Amino acid sequence: MFDPFEEIRRLQDRFYRLVEEFERRIPEFREFKLSMPVDVIDEEEEMRIVADLPGFKKEDIEVYFEGDSLVIKAERKEEEEERKREYVKKERRYGMFFRRISVPSEVDKDNVKAKYNNGVLEITIPKVIKEKKTIKIE
Repeated sequence: MFDPFEEIRRLQDRFYRLVEEFERRIPEFREFKLSMPVDVIDEEEEMRIVADLPGFKKEDIEVYFEGDSLVIKAERKEEEEERKREYVKKERRYGMFFRRISVPSEVDKDNVKAKYNNGVLEITIPKVIKEKKTIKIE
């Protein structure tokens, strides 16, 4: 059965893979993108998402579900005194960092845990354990 939302998720994943491939081939592109590197680990009983967010305060990070996607948002604001300085070189980025990660529908969204330590955000999403249901044959 055709599921239009599943098709959208597949297209979204394909888009992100294309962007990542583009970044690998043209490293300079990475300088202009406010993104965050993530690892998505699919384990037997849970999914783990590990995101590098160095230099953020815990209060500046937001994690939430939007449909079948987990959204990670973080904002780094430039202080007023930093804007007034005369820089020789300025490489650190400020603004909104955003990442949307598709997750399977068989996860327990009510028992998600997130911890942030030393610039690394780790999110653990338990999977829903489906019981095997035997169907009685008449």
